[in-house]
Amino acid sequence: MKPLTLEEIRRNIHGVRMTAGNEAVAVSGVSIDSRTARPGELFLAIVGENFDGHYFLPAAAKAGCIGAVVCRGALLPEGLDGMFGAGVIGVEDTRAALGELAGYCRRQFAASVIGVTGSNGKTTVKRMIHHILSRRLRGSASPKSFNNEIGVPLTLLAAEPGDDYVICEIGANASGEIANLSRMAAPNVAVITSVAETHLEGLGSLEGVAMEKAAILLGLDRGGLGVVCGGCEPLDRALRGYDARVIRFGDTDDASLRLTAYEPAADGCRFEMNGRLWAELPLPGRHNALNALAAMAVAQRFGMAAEEAAAALADLPAGPMRLERIECGAVTVFNDAYNANPASLLAAAAVLAETPAARRVLVVGDMKELGERAEALHEDTGRRVAARGLDLLVAVGPLGRYIARGAAAEGMETVCFDTVEDASAGLGGLLKPGDVVLLKGSRSMRMERLVEPVCSAPAAAQNAGEGRKR
Repeated sequence: MKPLTLEEIRRNIHGVRMTAGNEAVAVSGVSIDSRTARPGELFLAIVGENFDGHYFLPAAAKAGCIGAVVCRGALLPEGLDGMFGAGVIGVEDTRAALGELAGYCRRQFAASVIGVTGSNGKTTVKRMIHHILSRRLRGSASPKSFNNEIGVPLTLLAAEPGDDYVICEIGANASGEIANLSRMAAPNVAVITSVAETHLEGLGSLEGVAMEKAAILLGLDRGGLGVVCGGCEPLDRALRGYDARVIRFGDTDDASLRLTAYEPAADGCRFEMNGRLWAELPLPGRHNALNALAAMAVAQRFGMAAEEAAAALADLPAGPMRLERIECGAVTVFNDAYNANPASLLAAAAVLAETPAARRVLVVGDMKELGERAEALHEDTGRRVAARGLDLLVAVGPLGRYIARGAAAEGMETVCFDTVEDASAGLGGLLKPGDVVLLKGSRSMRMERLVEPVCSAPAAAQNAGEGRKR
């Protein structure tokens, strides 16, 4: 971020001086975690569900932070006066102050901001855009899934003078969140990767999801561009309320960047855009080919030819827990356990279905935040999974049982476990050498804990069989 004095920060976050300090000293960055704080930074004491940043003020000072922002009503440690060389600012709400500071800094830098939202594919599309643009330009992207009221400000504040672009991932669990974050980020390009039934506890319906995702256009700067998925009627209706230039990507006739052919490959897939350009992608799945089109649309906005963008995608590294392929010798595992909703589960099942294997085994856990329709959506998704022609579905968790019920109703073989721990103990008797196993579930299920049991189970069974033969 551009160096700022503590007085300039105080004015723009509507704070008051709590302790005196050297007002001429410039802050070089912002931290909310004393463990990763660096000398010269400003520490914001954020209060979370399971922690209180005010407790870590001494540790932040020891790490070299020269200033701090605290809640005026918080219990503060003794010796605060003199703890930070530039002083301490008090505000009503440090979360709000973080957003105000990020908004102020956003107005100061010249880098183009790319905002990415969507029910599925946000992180993957963000990674794709960054991978393509970094071939020519200097910029940054939000780390991991920094997409909320904390993550988006930190992404903006991490922008360096001289950057050409900053990519912000923007998410929401409830109505109004994307509008607020988009106004803060003021994107020059706003991307909507997809609209699907997710976070229904806060958004209510598919139409509510579409309205929330479309709100990313609220912050779009004059002359900005919306890059949105095509073929989605709820989104099309939601977009009518915005006066913005929009181009679409997808596999439908309304798409300017259209997927006209798709082929699975041993190390990912290859696809054709607009009937003329073939591209290779080291990620499997038709949905990832569509994600790539969104990234290519953004690259074109930055002056890159479609051919150059496609060539850049050919060496895109895999992301952790997003169809991460793990060869275990006896079996192959796709660790897609980062998160799940009905649409992403069906996309993952499609990848599994197109993968050569002795047997294709889907291990799936609960899909959270689906509201009062959760059981029905799980059962319907199970029916649709069964149509993919997989060999075995292993369901984990109380809602996972409804996925199994739907799949079993369509004739698919299913097995249920109450918990991940139960599945860990029981998978050994189900898997065989040559299986391809895909793990999927909501983040809170932590389905990645099954990677090791899945990898070791067939090998152990095979070794036991060889021992009996002797």
